[in-house]
Parts: sequence; structure tokens; C-alpha cells
Amino acid sequence: MKNYLAFDLGASSGRAIIGHYDGNSIQLEELHRFANGPYTVGKELFWDINTLFAEIKEGLRKALAKGENIDGIGIDTWGVDVCYLGSDGKLIGLPHHYRDQRTDDVMPWTFQRISKDDIYSETGIQFMTLNTIFQLSASIRDNEAALQQADKLLFMPNALTYLLCGKVAAEYSIATTSQLFNPNTGDWSWKIIDALGLKRSLFPQITPSCTIAGTLTEEIQKEFNCGPIPVILIGSHDTASAVAAVPAVNETGWAYLSSGTWSLMGVELPKPLATKEAQAANYTNEGGVGNTIRFLKNIMGLWIIQECRNQWIREGNKYSFAELTTMAREEAQPFYAIINPNDKLFEAPGDMPSRIKSFCHETGQMIPETPAQIIRVALESLALRYRQTWNELEALTNQKLSTLHLVGGGCQNGLLNEFTANAIQATVITGPVEATAFGNILGQGIATGTIADLNTAREIVKRSEATQIYKPTDADIWTEAYKRYETICQNGISIG
Repeated sequence: MKNYLAFDLGASSGRAIIGHYDGNSIQLEELHRFANGPYTVGKELFWDINTLFAEIKEGLRKALAKGENIDGIGIDTWGVDVCYLGSDGKLIGLPHHYRDQRTDDVMPWTFQRISKDDIYSETGIQFMTLNTIFQLSASIRDNEAALQQADKLLFMPNALTYLLCGKVAAEYSIATTSQLFNPNTGDWSWKIIDALGLKRSLFPQITPSCTIAGTLTEEIQKEFNCGPIPVILIGSHDTASAVAAVPAVNETGWAYLSSGTWSLMGVELPKPLATKEAQAANYTNEGGVGNTIRFLKNIMGLWIIQECRNQWIREGNKYSFAELTTMAREEAQPFYAIINPNDKLFEAPGDMPSRIKSFCHETGQMIPETPAQIIRVALESLALRYRQTWNELEALTNQKLSTLHLVGGGCQNGLLNEFTANAIQATVITGPVEATAFGNILGQGIATGTIADLNTAREIVKRSEATQIYKPTDADIWTEAYKRYETICQNGISIG
């Protein structure tokens, strides 16, 4: 029996999960769960990396308390955000949160130094103000002291790995989210880095996914009275790990949707697709486990639902997600109104129900008033956004897609899964829910030689986790709704 400890950190929470691998299948056991979120200092948003590291150590303590051997530790997080490391080996300050507003107006500043076309041809990454390139641009423009003092930058999961084992590295999958990596050369885009005036020495060597970084530092071994447990650079970007766990064994014509706070929808390719058409449609080429390319689009995802719920909780209505979904199914009229989930109006935290009402008012639609109506509008609109992306993927890759593998926490929303199958008029297969944790653990198995390769890993997932199949219905109704969606997106208050 192999026991791999996975730390999966999302934008709102983190978990420590042990994967017990018996040579045939993996059983997951959650040991520790903790809150995460933006840390506000004045008007700026940061991540509290010191608290996150303390929670990781607590998860390690609980794992060791079980008395079982731990054969590896891997950490995955969201992309783009970075920490700075000083020449003394210590972290400098706190890492900025990707929703911090300092990047809102920095794109023109960046494009004065290197053109938008050159950036895309170099990186194949979609343009979003939260990308690392724009975060660093804002830091340069604002003469940020932390960047000026920095000896190295480390992406969030690699910074936490560094704190565990002392290895400075930029793992492939997380580095590709930066819009500073060239997938054709397999190295940093020195053309962009030089154009921005960043020092080359700031960027660590790219390390392949599923690489052993080192072992726990002597200090941590002494603190926990344990041995030199391997610390592994798995697919450090959470979506890379999630896609690695898609149980698509010997399939063709499949796409994936990693559904959570963000929805990331795409296909797996052997090499980047950075055509002018892909750039115009704002598609991204990110790295995956097995040196693959995840050709995908970022969609706002369940963030809108989460923020609606948070607002109602602030108002004293403590709805669960399950309650909101049931209300939307049973109490709300279909297609009462439609929103564009990727509209800039919905990006920031805050009163999301009011923003949905505002969007509907500004686009001349009926205004949803009840929580049931608001949630149904959001879920139907998200499914219609998936249809738009599905159509784009088929056109850009010149292939007919037949199956969507939906993984992640969104698997648990049966209503959205039904809407998605109806919207794209294709089979949707959901599971595993804990795709990122599975992928993290599988990556550790590949790194330590226990699991042969990516295809073998996916066979293990298929044996380990049941899936659910959703077949499409109501084609005419959803086709008509999609026409409304297209019109609203074309004429909306701002196109995201």
C-alpha cells in the first residue's frame, strides 16, 4: 500500500487528503480542511501564505498521527499568483491576490512595451488582467518594493513546496499560466521578459511535472519526528492535476470541463494551438501532466453562485448550495432572463444578486427577484456559455466533439449538469468530484515510479471512482435560448 499526501488549495478553501493506492485503485481520505481567501491590507488584496503553510503543517501532523508511512507530499493551487524570495532565502511580504485591482488598467502600459500579437505568438495564453505578466507589469509600473528586492519569484504551490523542502523551482504546468512561458521552446519567453525590463535571474529553471523536488527539511523532520519524506512537484496548477484525472481511457472526440469557482473547458493537445483564430477567441495553451497542452478557455464558473450565496448569508438567509439548486429547479421559470457570465460586471467580490439584476435591466430583460430565479438565471446562462465554448473548440481544433468529461466540485450540481448536456447537445460524464486530489496523487505515483504514465493513471481513476452520465434533451428549446444568449452577449453592457 502506498500513501500519498495531497494538499489541494483553492481560492476559498484547502484540504489535506491522503490517497491510499493498493496497486489497483485509489481511496481518498480527507484529513484536514481549512479556510482560504483574500487578506485585505488597505485597498489591496493578498494571500496569507504564512497561515496557509501553518495549515499544511497541521495536515502533515494529522497524516503522521495515523501511524502510516507517507510515500510523498504534493501541493497544487490556482495559477498566476507569485511570491518573492530574497537573497537570504526568506519570503518577502505577502503575495498579491489575482483579484487585486492594481492590474485593472495595466494592459495598455504592457502593450506599449511589447505588442499583444507578440505576447500571444510567444505564449499562446489568453489575455486576462489577472495573469502573472500583468501582475508583474503593475509591480514595475508602481515601483513595488517587493519586486525590486526579489532574488527569485515562486508560484504559490512552488513557494509552499520550497517552505517544505527548500527547492527553488518553477513547475511546468504552473509556469505556463503566467503568460511568460513559451510552449514551443519549453522555456521562459525571454523576449517578453526583456521587453518588460525584468531581470532574467528572477525566473527559476522550469521543472517537468511529476518530479521529486527533494525531501522535508531537517528542521521539519525534527519538528514532526519523521523521516525524509519526498516532496513532489506534481501538476502544480490545480487544473493540470484535475485534467490528469479525467477518466478518458482510449477515447477520441472528448473535451473536459473542470468545474469549480472557475470553469475551465478545453481539449488536450500534443502541441500548442496559437493561431490568429485562437487568439481572437481568447483561448489559452497551458501545460498539462505528461507534457501535454491544455487548450482551453477560462469561464467565470460557480463564482457567481458562491457570491450570491455569500450575499444572502450576509442578509441573514443561510441557504445551502443544495437548497438553492432545489429552489431553482422547482420554483423558477426557465429562461426568465440570460446573463453573460464572463461580463466584467461579475468579476469582483460583492453583491452579486444586485449585479445580475443590473445586467438584466441594462439589457432590457425581465429582472429576476427571488433567489430561485436568480440562481436559475445564473445556471442556465453558465450552460449557454459552455455551448459557446464547445462550438468554438470544435471550430478551432477542426474536430467533432461527442463527450464532455466534467470533473471537480461542479459535478455535484445535478441541475447544472443537466443544463450543460442540453446546452451542448452531447453526452456529459461527471466524475471524479475530487479530480484535483486524484491528479495530485497520481502525479506523485508517476514521480516515484509506482504508476507508469498518464494513461495508466487514468485507468486507475476509472477503477476508483463511479461516474454519472447525462444525455441531452430539449434541443429546440436550448437552441432558441442560445440565440437569445448570443444577442445579449453582442449587445450587453460589456463583453467579457
